[in-house]
Amino acid sequence: MARTGFSDSKTLLDLHKKADERRAPLRTWANACGPIDRWQPAEVEESRMAPVKMEPERRWERSISMQTSEGLLMEFDEDSQTHSADVDVFVENHVLLYPHGLPSLHSLQSLVPSFLRHEVEMALEKLGLIWDRTYAWDMFVVMMRNQTWNSFPNADLPRHFTDATRAVLVDWLIQVHEIMHFQEETLYLAIHLVNCSLRQLKVTTANLQLLGMVCLFLAAKKEECLLPEVSGLCYVMDHTYTKHQLLRMERKVLCGLKFDLSYCPPLHFLLLLASIARCSAKVVWMARYLLELSLLEGQCVVYPPAQLAGAAICLSRQVLQEPPTPEGEAAWCLASSIYVGSESVLLRIMHILANAAANAHARETCASFIKFSSPESMYVSRHPGLKNASAMLYAFDKLESQEPHYFSKASR
Repeated sequence: MARTGFSDSKTLLDLHKKADERRAPLRTWANACGPIDRWQPAEVEESRMAPVKMEPERRWERSISMQTSEGLLMEFDEDSQTHSADVDVFVENHVLLYPHGLPSLHSLQSLVPSFLRHEVEMALEKLGLIWDRTYAWDMFVVMMRNQTWNSFPNADLPRHFTDATRAVLVDWLIQVHEIMHFQEETLYLAIHLVNCSLRQLKVTTANLQLLGMVCLFLAAKKEECLLPEVSGLCYVMDHTYTKHQLLRMERKVLCGLKFDLSYCPPLHFLLLLASIARCSAKVVWMARYLLELSLLEGQCVVYPPAQLAGAAICLSRQVLQEPPTPEGEAAWCLASSIYVGSESVLLRIMHILANAAANAHARETCASFIKFSSPESMYVSRHPGLKNASAMLYAFDKLESQEPHYFSKASR
């Protein structure tokens, strides 16, 4: 049983409190995040950009089909041969599960060269995700295969819940997570449990905050060494709920999810890709900020974690516009072969993240914006390039239509 590190008397600090302004207490459920003038980028000359094509609002859906002409490779097998019989076996085993643009499967061996396997093993060991390199590739195969369990067929929420309501809950959980100094994996697992619970359990609007706290508590039990007291969790919720209600909701969530708390977060794919691609620290921080913003966007739940991570790194590289080097671009081409999604899908995700980043400072749900505006995160949320990211992507749409496989090439 993990030791506890919080008690009733522990005072919670306000994540939003600054030296020159006062914020509503964190324990307030519908907390106000302060004025809208928090964006203070450096003085830069704004260039004229083409207007952004706005897609009509609609529910995002991802259909599952078995097409060898278009698909996302979810499993790698270095020992597979180029025989057609082997390809048929892989199709029967559901290797191709997502329609995203794989030209053909003439050679699975060519998709996963030996040096990529070496880089994956080195990256997993460097990130501390494995203890023995012998099993590194097997773990990576499991990570890629299990993505099918970590995304949803559509973004529809149950009745009485909207994307705005869900965003308020996620923003509040980000604040509580930051105050309790939990690991980043705990936050991603908690949001995943919230998404699953909303679709599998009958939860009223009055118990939505309680559900979020229970999911964060369960994620902490799986990822953390120190856990808060149950009474401390009730204090965070301003004693709106009792201990008995919290523990009863915990049993309800565990039974509804059949005690399945397994999840490979997109953060692991992001760190893996960034390590293989030799990304700079600022690119990684920017990508982490964009990836955390995806938690607030309900339409992102339909995409596999590897694609969310790849889109976050792609957008981060385009926003920062760091001078390319031959070694860095070669490493990026190698890393980009891990997610075999089409450029159109990556651009779609990048548009979602760019719009979220451009408006993050003006929203009430701005916990991530404040969190990544600190010196420790290199002030990435205040980068002036985020304001024009959507317009910049519009220009990239034209380049992508003229130049296929754009993202596998050097950054412009």
